[in-house]
Amino acid sequence: MSARHQRQRGYTAVELMMAIGIFGIGVSGIIAMQKVTAVSNMHAKNLGIATQIAQSWLDMLATDAVTWNHPSASSSVPDVDQTAWLKLVKANANTANDWVLPKYNSTLRFGPAFDALGNPIDRENVGTNVAFCSHLRLSWLYAPTASGNGLIRAEVRVFWQRDGKGFTQDMCTDSQVATVGAAPQIFHFVQKITAIRENTL
Repeated sequence: MSARHQRQRGYTAVELMMAIGIFGIGVSGIIAMQKVTAVSNMHAKNLGIATQIAQSWLDMLATDAVTWNHPSASSSVPDVDQTAWLKLVKANANTANDWVLPKYNSTLRFGPAFDALGNPIDRENVGTNVAFCSHLRLSWLYAPTASGNGLIRAEVRVFWQRDGKGFTQDMCTDSQVATVGAAPQIFHFVQKITAIRENTL
């Protein structure tokens, strides 16, 4: 066979199958990488939203402290009882497993449940379409005195479900508060801590 005819010779079936196999392996690797990238992007998005929710809770608790000050002589009710959420410290101070589900406040339009975009929702009116939920744990650092120097340690826990993990009940209910903390294989968590001082003005 002449050199010209050898140059015009095509690929054999074996060579073609090997090329297709190598191409298939490369494509499957790209597809797998895209899936990992999509999951990582979704987790980063949820982590950002949960962090913002936790920060919003700290801001709301700081705002709640505006109505917590030393009561006047004409009032026998401690002002902490008049707050929206800080009053939970009295019933749950310094006890084990004292995370609580705060109630939704219709006046402030803020509560424990949030949708997939991080907007607060009234869980009781919306139903079970909750993407993020939050718990509070409040304890005294310094109990209030006659001079009004109360200081509360405020912890916020925001959680959401891991990918592919089902949860048979609404995760944002009072009955699930203890269950959530014991299920890190089901939920992702963001936790923030601050101190809330009594407003003495």
